[in-house]
Amino acid sequence: MIVRVTTTNELGSTTLLVLAEGDTAGAVSHARGHLFEVFVAKLLESYGYEPPTRSTVNVSSNGIELDVVTRARLDGRVAVVECKAYSQPVAAKEVTNFYGKLTLERFNNPGTLGLIVAVPSLTADGEQFVRSILEKDQNFKYLHAQAIAAALLAERIITPHPAPTALDSDFAIIVTKHGTYSAVLDVDPSSRLPTRVVAWSAQGNVPEPVLELISTSPYAQGLPVHDARINAVEAVEVQETADAVVLATVVSSKSDFQYQLPAGPKYFVGRKVSLDKLAGYVATGTRVVILNAQSGWGKSSLALKFAASIESDGGLAIVMDTRTAASSRYVVEVLRRACDDASRRGLLTLPSNASWASLPSAIATIRGLEWATPAHPVLVFFDQFENVFRSPELTQAFRDLALGMQDVPGHFMIGFAWKTDLVGWIEGHPYQFREDIRSAAETIVIDPFGSGEVSTIIDRLERSVKIKLGRDLRSRLREYSQGLPWLLKKLADHVLHELEGGSSPEQLLAESLNIQGLFDLDLAQLDPESLEILKHVARYAPIPAGEVTDRYAPEAVQALVDRRLIVQIGDRLDTYWDTFRDYLNTGRVPLEDSYILRSAPNQIARMLPLVMKNGGMATVSSLATQLATSDNVIFNLSRELRLFGVTQYEPLTVTISESIMNAPDPEAAVRLKITAALRRHRALSTFSEIAQKNDGYATSEEFAHALPSVFPAVSVTGGTWLGYARVFLSWFEYAGLASRRGGHWALQGDAESTNRQRLLSQRSPVRSRPGVPQEAPRRPLAMLARIGAGEKLRLPSNGTNDRDAFRTLAALGVATVSDDGWLVPVPPTVFDSDGSLDRGALLKRLEQVPGGSEGIALLRESPEAAPLAVGSAIRDAIGAKWTDSSTHGVGGYFRAWAKELGIRVESVPRQKKPERGQSIS
Repeated sequence: MIVRVTTTNELGSTTLLVLAEGDTAGAVSHARGHLFEVFVAKLLESYGYEPPTRSTVNVSSNGIELDVVTRARLDGRVAVVECKAYSQPVAAKEVTNFYGKLTLERFNNPGTLGLIVAVPSLTADGEQFVRSILEKDQNFKYLHAQAIAAALLAERIITPHPAPTALDSDFAIIVTKHGTYSAVLDVDPSSRLPTRVVAWSAQGNVPEPVLELISTSPYAQGLPVHDARINAVEAVEVQETADAVVLATVVSSKSDFQYQLPAGPKYFVGRKVSLDKLAGYVATGTRVVILNAQSGWGKSSLALKFAASIESDGGLAIVMDTRTAASSRYVVEVLRRACDDASRRGLLTLPSNASWASLPSAIATIRGLEWATPAHPVLVFFDQFENVFRSPELTQAFRDLALGMQDVPGHFMIGFAWKTDLVGWIEGHPYQFREDIRSAAETIVIDPFGSGEVSTIIDRLERSVKIKLGRDLRSRLREYSQGLPWLLKKLADHVLHELEGGSSPEQLLAESLNIQGLFDLDLAQLDPESLEILKHVARYAPIPAGEVTDRYAPEAVQALVDRRLIVQIGDRLDTYWDTFRDYLNTGRVPLEDSYILRSAPNQIARMLPLVMKNGGMATVSSLATQLATSDNVIFNLSRELRLFGVTQYEPLTVTISESIMNAPDPEAAVRLKITAALRRHRALSTFSEIAQKNDGYATSEEFAHALPSVFPAVSVTGGTWLGYARVFLSWFEYAGLASRRGGHWALQGDAESTNRQRLLSQRSPVRSRPGVPQEAPRRPLAMLARIGAGEKLRLPSNGTNDRDAFRTLAALGVATVSDDGWLVPVPPTVFDSDGSLDRGALLKRLEQVPGGSEGIALLRESPEAAPLAVGSAIRDAIGAKWTDSSTHGVGGYFRAWAKELGIRVESVPRQKKPERGQSIS
């Protein structure tokens, strides 16, 4: 790993390499950190500082960070030094953070000196911030790569090139355990590509181990490495490093329903809002844009349409398929191609010292472009970008491109498109690089097609077949497409071929038009060898074409390309769509937000506590043994938790997501994740629609009746649908999106759950459903006050008054039992900061339990409402079948609680309580 830096000075582009040997990656990092400490100590000495008294070093994928405390040799004042050697300019926030720490240090030591070393330099806004500090603070200093190089030259630690050429590029300061050396990349005067690495020492020859370290570093890019003093006059043949890089542009469709390819600009539909945003970004000089959407939502099509608009306005645009990207050199070659093409069109002039030796020199070249008048933009769009995330090195190169373009003048724009329905890489190594790219860009999130856009495609289908599809078939296409452009085009293509083959719209309505059925139809037409080839490509895609034709007959591979089940991207092969590839690999169609939940929260709550007790990870077999069930049951439970984002995939294990394990309140984090996932689910919107048509209520039978339209590819019995409906409703209740009201379910919009079921800890020994109090408030409130005061209370014994009091508090959702048997409050608590009872908060909890809001509403309207009337309001709200005696008792207790919590309740004439079992006629 290298720390790559770029700055402009008399030495040209400067790169700092800290190179070390080691048996493991950890050993290399440790050695590099130590070398950097020694290097900085010598650097500080040249600036008049004593050896550091304290230092802390951190080596990461971004580079090396070093914090140092030393003293000025002249007057002995303390100096706080922070060094950051990154592969891209250091952000302004790092200076802000450092200056804040320096200010705090000066409270104790007013004369403390501050020095920040930023390699290669600071970003433009960081440089501006530092200048404002330097104007007012004489005890603050800033060093960048230019100053470091000058200091090393002055101390003769490094020397100028002994045999320089006109096109030396990427000057490097090389720090090793053998000493500090220098190097450049020789550049061919015609192609401006690097031809070799030339290294030299301030005195004598470069040791062989140093040449070896340079040759194996990314800086060398596989080029030969020579000692300048030994090979100063040797001629070197040009090595076209670009030959090893395959560049492929995105190929667009040639018809409305060619679903295997993104829509060509001629066949593009809708997206006016997104196109207007992109045009606005061009007008305002935005440097980086991102298109984000789930698979099949039209990212590639929008990128092609945007590129076409740039071209129609006189600019140049290329949309690259990054599935051929294999190394960081790919990024440079794409930039070179774009600039060369734009130069040939007369849009710009390359600087005389243009260099494509590395990414830093490529960005410097773009910075020096001279634009024609009037200026027209150049767009380079990187599509299928999720493939890049497989390589941290490649992702870092693109990250450095995005950050490096921020303050580049001119009209050069970079675009990225990647899908957001990925799970495995979100918490993986490239995650921070991806977020760095996002932080430097304007992001457009693409939604599925709306009703108008779907209608446009269906209208085009009718014109193509010259047949009226009829309302039912149009509705069926709209339903099954789910607003996904690629799915709608595939369905339309299927309908087109069937109708052209003699089928009628009525016959098409009789068959199942789900996407899995259409995939199966594609596969049913293949012989065993073709199916094996297709699955092999899907498994290793994007795979070099030569590997496939070496393994299988070339004519069989070509036949799949001709059928467009396989597409060729440069020298690689892939399936025509990633959703089809996933289906080949897993046997499932991964359509997000339309999965069936088959396991209720209480089933999940049996398994997850066991995983938590094992540190967040447990094997499937061990869980199956402990729960006396099968491995398949555990797999099914884990699968649904992965859909929620609660667990992450690990072979043969159940692993709780790191974000949950590291959360301050894992239980709350789980609830938030599940609530967010359910809010995106089509089943919830379906339930919401039913409830809104029925004054906010729906029955499980009504919901079960609607589920087949949510899952059109599933065919099960009515009883099974009812089981699915009940599982969904139990999750909605857990998340606070719905609540049970007797035989009905009420829609809730505030997601404040009264369901206190815990998924990560064992079930409470006290079982109580949320509900209104069944006893007077005196004992429960006294117990609650003791809990708030911090008193340690054990769970009371069964059959005692205290046990009943605690059960009331549990039903209100304000207290529970910890795993070790202590009574504890349920967050958010109903206590003030001093531990006293917040009666307003407790009143809110009372209103949240089933029937509570109706009882409080009645008392607010009629403070004189009698116990029987209050109890009846609660009973009717929850659909209970209490006797009048029980109703009277509940109402009386509720009045007492309401009065205790600040609701005005007036006395009523004492009436005889109805006999037990008696009812009013």
